[in-house]
Amino acid sequence: MLNLILLVLSTFIISCSSNDSINYNDQINIFENNTLNDKELFELANEHITNDNLENALVELNKIEVLFPSSRYANKSILLKAYIHFINKRYEKTRALSENYKKYYPGSSDIVYANYLEAMTYYVLIKKSDYSQQNAEIALDKFTFILNAYPDSIYEIDIITKIQVINNNLAESKLEKAKFYIKRKNYNGALLYLVDIYENHNSSNSISETLFYLSKIYFDLDEIDASIKYASILAYNFPNSNWYSKIYNLINNINDIDNEPNWFEKYNPIEIFIEKESTQSDIKILK
Repeated sequence: MLNLILLVLSTFIISCSSNDSINYNDQINIFENNTLNDKELFELANEHITNDNLENALVELNKIEVLFPSSRYANKSILLKAYIHFINKRYEKTRALSENYKKYYPGSSDIVYANYLEAMTYYVLIKKSDYSQQNAEIALDKFTFILNAYPDSIYEIDIITKIQVINNNLAESKLEKAKFYIKRKNYNGALLYLVDIYENHNSSNSISETLFYLSKIYFDLDEIDASIKYASILAYNFPNSNWYSKIYNLINNINDIDNEPNWFEKYNPIEIFIEKESTQSDIKILK
């Protein structure tokens, strides 16, 4: 049994990063001198987490994986380690552990948590001012997958809230790019981003401004029907917004707009639902 533990431990130590402070001999002593069973180790690890002793918690969880590989606490230890690495901003380790968990325990009831943790490693890296939104796109894909694959999970409300935050972030970034092209009179380039926002992020906070620019660009291009279409959607959903006032002033020489207060109703405008943001805890500790 000792030889088996040494073999497993050697493999484990090789996979550890150079930042680990416990050397090989210390690791051997820790495993050899253990007197706790798997449940006790898991409870001790949770106690360390509660007391913010995260590195000590990792030691106890490693003991479970090495000494009790068939225990029901062994698979839970993987996720708890992933959580600890997330808290410590070691996102690559969190992703690796989450992927391993999904690979080796595909039927586990906790697999949704593995997916959630992995998605969170991209979500927390979203930068509002960052021109590249790769992390936001990946987080959106992963959160959307969780909603579709695991409906009614305990993370559903939290994920819906985060998806709204991501949509707002992506829409704002794309709108800035559209404005960049508008300033340079490159309307085709601007429309690519504006239509993208309208089709994929129409519940974002940027949608009213997006509708204004869509209507204005088509008006400037003398495509009046398209201009009125987006203006009507803006009027129907945001009648009191400054963006509607601006587009109204721009195109109010059109008879329908000039003579009928509710002119937009005849165009059967689309109703847009804007979701309000709420705050949720980012991570729930698995126990």
